[in-house]
Amino acid sequence: MTSKQSSKYKKFIVGAATAALVASAVAPVASAKDFKDTKGNTHEPAIDALSDAGVITGYPDGSFLPNKTLTRSDVVKLMGKWLVSEGYKVPTDYKTNMRFKDLKPTSNDELLQYAAVVKENGVFNGSNGNLLAGDNITRENMAVVIVRAFDTVEDIELVKYVKDQDFKKDVTDLAKAKAEARTAIDVLDFFDITNPAAPAFNPKATTTRGHFATFLHKSINTDFSEVKAPVVNVDKVAVDAAAEQVKAGAVTVARGNYATDANKLAAVQTYVTSLVTEKDVVAIVVAGKTAGEYVVTLTKGEAKAEKTIAMTFDFTADDLNVTKVESITKTSVKVTLKALAQNETAFTINVLDDKGNAVEVNPLSLEKGETEATFTFKTPLTVDPTGVWVIGAVKYNNDAIKNFSDIVTASKTKNEVTTLAALKKAGLANIVDANITDYVTAINSAATKENLADIQSIIDKANDTTVSAGEAAAAVKAVNDATNQVQLLSALQHKAFARVNASWIVTYKAKVDALALTPATTVAKIQEQIDATNSAAILAANEAATTVATQNAVTELIKLYTVADVTPSTTKAAAVKASEIKAVVFGVKEATTAATVYNALVKVSELDSVKLPATALNANLKAEYLKAKNAAAITGATTVSVLKTAVVTAADTAALDSAADAIVALTETSTAAEVKAALQKLADVTSHTADKFDMTKVNDASLLYYGTALKSLDKVAVGSAALVNAIIADVNGTNNATANLEIVKDASATVAQVRDALTEIASSATSNTVTKAYLNASSQVKLEVAQLVIDNRSKLATPLTAELVIANAVTATYANGVLKSAMADHTDKIAGFNAIGNLAAVSSTISNTKSKLDGFAYPSYTGLTDSQKLVVAEEINKLTKIVDGAPKALNFSGVDKVTTIKQANDYVAAAVAKVLNK
Repeated sequence: MTSKQSSKYKKFIVGAATAALVASAVAPVASAKDFKDTKGNTHEPAIDALSDAGVITGYPDGSFLPNKTLTRSDVVKLMGKWLVSEGYKVPTDYKTNMRFKDLKPTSNDELLQYAAVVKENGVFNGSNGNLLAGDNITRENMAVVIVRAFDTVEDIELVKYVKDQDFKKDVTDLAKAKAEARTAIDVLDFFDITNPAAPAFNPKATTTRGHFATFLHKSINTDFSEVKAPVVNVDKVAVDAAAEQVKAGAVTVARGNYATDANKLAAVQTYVTSLVTEKDVVAIVVAGKTAGEYVVTLTKGEAKAEKTIAMTFDFTADDLNVTKVESITKTSVKVTLKALAQNETAFTINVLDDKGNAVEVNPLSLEKGETEATFTFKTPLTVDPTGVWVIGAVKYNNDAIKNFSDIVTASKTKNEVTTLAALKKAGLANIVDANITDYVTAINSAATKENLADIQSIIDKANDTTVSAGEAAAAVKAVNDATNQVQLLSALQHKAFARVNASWIVTYKAKVDALALTPATTVAKIQEQIDATNSAAILAANEAATTVATQNAVTELIKLYTVADVTPSTTKAAAVKASEIKAVVFGVKEATTAATVYNALVKVSELDSVKLPATALNANLKAEYLKAKNAAAITGATTVSVLKTAVVTAADTAALDSAADAIVALTETSTAAEVKAALQKLADVTSHTADKFDMTKVNDASLLYYGTALKSLDKVAVGSAALVNAIIADVNGTNNATANLEIVKDASATVAQVRDALTEIASSATSNTVTKAYLNASSQVKLEVAQLVIDNRSKLATPLTAELVIANAVTATYANGVLKSAMADHTDKIAGFNAIGNLAAVSSTISNTKSKLDGFAYPSYTGLTDSQKLVVAEEINKLTKIVDGAPKALNFSGVDKVTTIKQANDYVAAAVAKVLNK
């Protein structure tokens, strides 16, 4: 024993399998004890011992080459084979999943196998992900590999064990080794695997075959039994693994981040539970110290782990239906919705008040495509809503909305006192009492003012442009003192003046010179000259514009250099719109394709839907629009009305004319496809008009009949889609009647098919008492009438016509009044059963009931014996219903009379079944 170990046994413990693999990896050829080049070598004892055990062999020439360096690939193969001999498996994906970046599927197959084994088991990790197979292995890396290998095979932790030992280290150059290798070298030092007589380990030096033999021989013969395998607390491992599974994330919960704390916690608990897959690990979530943080406690047995995660909360799809909140009152909330994808019979939204409490609303029935809705509260509020409410996923600040409304209302009245009070109540910044007149003017003239932020911007801008009396006097003096355009432009750029365009300085100078300025001249007077100059320049630019680009430039000039509107004036807004309309008219002119002409016309419609409604445009007429546009003379003076007549109306006329030509051209030889194409063309060109052709009424099976009916029309008649619709309807009626009559006569037709055919015949015919009675009957009665027609099919007239089916003959038969006869038979059949009468009456005898049942003639009843029929009659007479908790006999002549044959059949069938079962 040494001073470093409590016990050390020099016992040769390697087995035959280990010997064989080491031999093949370290010396792949000959095996001989008396190597010619090992006599007197420092490593001779280790080489001889391993050779005697068959662990290593030499080369064919009898040499061992102890001083030959080992490469990293040599060591990988050696350690890999050793692990395999110890029961470790070569991964099946060793050839497709490269464990090192510098290996390829085409690399040496043996190297790929063992590289996968050593990497998977933590024996050999490589350098920055690379194996570097051809590089020599250093002594420090050899130490790391040997320690890892024995840790793996022995299931121990040598580094951890040695770290806790107090021993005198022999190795003197440990500091030269990389950090990872130092602990491994300590292990070899502690177990005397290093040589105490040679304390310099030389960690950066290469490893020779002799070195490796000595280290391997010593390691194999070292007794590591005093190193206990680590005690694994499986419960602790499980909770630690579960902690790794728990991650921060986002969960979907009604009302999103505005949900109640309880709902948020429940959602996070569900989320965390879904993440933890470790068996029997329990996860409990509680809210953390800060918003959005949650503490997860994981337990299994006595083991416990905690982890804090950050969570965010997404709105549900229902919350996201609300895109804008229009208003909230004591009784309701008005919202804008995403267009509904389908009809909704009980649509609702989530509403939270300023305290976070849910406010229930009454569900609404909404139709597909609706985007606006007003939901009433189930319990009206007792006071006006205040604070911030959340509707769906949208915040609505009641106080801010009211403050904004108060400011705008006060400004409209031009009451400076109430406006100033409203501005201060809203808490806006930088309010200067002396500027209130400018504030009112600016608020009234602002094009954009939708919220308090817009009002604040207006105030700030007004403050920047408000001019004191002294500043105004200085500004006027600077203009008065200007002797050239440069000086004048500099003077006009003072904040006292607005809407100054440097491009127009020549005219500004002329206007100012003509004004004959004096010290008494006001800023307003000079501004009048600026605005007059601007108006003239913009007018000239507008008259000169001939393209979309030049007209768009005019629009920008109007926006920048025209006096802002002050309610109720709309002069500037009208000028901007007129310029924009002129630009899109130019857009129609400049369009060169059917698609661009149509798109340009759509833009015109969007700007002036009064003169060119969207309904006046038809996407099917793009080619006609292009042709009409090319024929029209469009200029800057062309109005929307003129454009509509020249392009849209002209295209409509040409398209309808072409469609009429296609229908008039139909002949007796026209194919079904040609007829359909002509009708489709008419439908396309009239789809946007009140007089449109309905293509949905066209039946492909009747196309040739349509052609025959249409070929006699002239072009003028075809110009009316209503007339063509009438012809199609007439042909459909005739063809449908013929088909339905065939079904009525067809012996293979089902009862339901005959019922439907009779219904269509009655629906298409001129109404009379027969058709009304039939059409108003229940579906079951119609079915029973159809069965009576089938039963009497042999009596039907030949040929059968629709008129004979619905005829209201005085003495109807199946030959001259099919429906009337069948319905009469149906009435008689029902009356025959109801003649059984009131079962509670004295006259209700078994023989009387049998007589009525004989007349009703239910099929399974007619085959019974007389004695059985009497028993059936007796069962019928026993029929009762519960009234006020007591049984009461049925009254077939009164409240219990049957209205269908099926009802009567059911009563008789049940009684017959009861008798036969007895």
